[in-house]
Amino acid sequence: MGRPDLLNRTLGLAGSVAIAVGGMAAGALPDPERDPFAHWPVIRELRSLPLVAIACTYVGLALLCGAWLRLRGTLDEQRPSDLVRTFLCWAAPLVLVPPMFSQDVYSYLAQGAMVHEGLDAYKFGPSLLGGRFAADVPAIWQNTPAPYGPLFLRGAAAVVNITSNHVVVGVLAFRAIALIGVALIVLCLPGIAARFGVPVQRALWFGALNPLLLLHLVAGMHNDALMVGLMTAGIYAAVRRHPAIGAALISAAALIKAPAALALLTVLVLCPRAWLRTGLAAATSALGLQLASGLGTGWIGAMRTPTSVRNGLSFSTDLGMLLGAVGWPEPMQIIRTTVAVAGCLLAGWALLRAPNPVAGLGLALSSIILLGPVVHPWYLLWAFVPLAAGLRRVPSPAVWGSVGLSLFLLPTGAPGYPAAVVAASVGTVAGLLYLRMRPPVPTLTPAPTSAPAPAPAPS
Repeated sequence: MGRPDLLNRTLGLAGSVAIAVGGMAAGALPDPERDPFAHWPVIRELRSLPLVAIACTYVGLALLCGAWLRLRGTLDEQRPSDLVRTFLCWAAPLVLVPPMFSQDVYSYLAQGAMVHEGLDAYKFGPSLLGGRFAADVPAIWQNTPAPYGPLFLRGAAAVVNITSNHVVVGVLAFRAIALIGVALIVLCLPGIAARFGVPVQRALWFGALNPLLLLHLVAGMHNDALMVGLMTAGIYAAVRRHPAIGAALISAAALIKAPAALALLTVLVLCPRAWLRTGLAAATSALGLQLASGLGTGWIGAMRTPTSVRNGLSFSTDLGMLLGAVGWPEPMQIIRTTVAVAGCLLAGWALLRAPNPVAGLGLALSSIILLGPVVHPWYLLWAFVPLAAGLRRVPSPAVWGSVGLSLFLLPTGAPGYPAAVVAASVGTVAGLLYLRMRPPVPTLTPAPTSAPAPAPAPS
C-alpha cells in the first residue's frame, strides 16, 4: 500500500477517533443513574461541555467523509484486503462508543423487555412497560407499537433475558448483533461484485466503507445492519447456486424488516431453474420462524409506526405538509399513498431495466425509499449495498448523498436546537479547513525509464 493510501487510512482513523471522543459526551446516552461511565473523571468533564463534544464529532465527520472521498481515487492501486483493513481501522473506535445519531436501541431494549414480560409489543408502546428500559425511550415512541418483525423481537427478548436490567450491557449486546450484520456485508460483497464484473475494490469502498454504514450500523447499531447483512448473505448464496439457502436467509431478513423480502425476486432471477425450490424454502422459512416466535402477525399492521416521523427527508411527507399549510383539506394520506404507488411502479421498471438483478434490487429499493412516507439516512443502505455490488459505476448523487446524510443528524439522536446546530457547523467548517490545508497526496507512479540510445550504424 502506497503513501497516499496510508495517509487516507490515517485521516479516516483520526476522524473516527474524533467522532468517538465526541460521542462519549454527546452521544445518545442513557440516564446518568444507569450509566456506569457517567462519573468517570475524563468522561465527566467531557459531558460538562456538550457543545464542544458536538463540534468535535463534526470535525471527525468532515475528516472521515474527506478520507472516504479521497480513497476513491486510489482504488485501482489497492487490494481488497487493504480496504478491509481500512474498514476495520475506521470502525474500531466507533465500536467503543455509546449509541450515536439515534436512540432506537433503547426502543429495542424496551420492546424486548415487553416480549420477555408477556406484553404485546405490536399493540402497546413501552409506556405500558414502565421502568428503566422505558425511561430511555424517546417520547415520540412511548405509545407506539413495535414496527419490527417477530424474529427481531424474539432476539431482543433474548438479549433482555441474558443481560437482565443492565441497560449498558444490553446496548453492547445489540452492538454485537449489529456487527454480525456488518461482517456479513463485508464478507459477501466481494463475491457478489465479482459475479457481475464489478471491481471488488469499488464495491467495498461504496458498500462497506460508506460513512453511512460506519455511523448508523456500527455507531448507531440499527437493526437494519442484521437485515441488510442477512439479505446480502442470501444474495451471495444465490450467486453461488444455493437458492434455497439464499431464500431462507432473505426470509429471515424480512422477519426483521419487511423490505428485505424484495430480494427474493433477485434470487428467482439468479436461479431461474429453481423457482419451486426457492419458493418452498422462502415459504417454509418464513412460516416456521413466524410460528416459532409465537408473536402473531401484528407486526404487519404495526409497520406504519415509523410514518409518524417528519424529519424533512421524505418528499411525499414534505409535499403533504406544504399542501396542508396552504389550506388543502387532509392532503397527507392522499399524497403519501400516491407517491408511494409511483415509487412501487418505478421500482418495477428498475427491476426490468437494470443491467443485472442485484443492481435492479438496489435501484428498486432506492425508488421505494426515496418516494416512501418516511426516510431515515440509514434506510439508504438497504439500496446502497446491492448497488455497490451490482453497478460498475457508482452514481455521483449516491456518493454525495452519502456525505450529506452523514452530516444530517446530531450525535445525540435528538432533534437539533440552535446552539447545537451552531456547534455542528463550526466543527464541520474546522474539519473542512483542515482538509483544505492538507490536499490529497498525488499517487506516486514510477517514472518511465528511457530507452537506450541506438548504436550507430556501421559505416
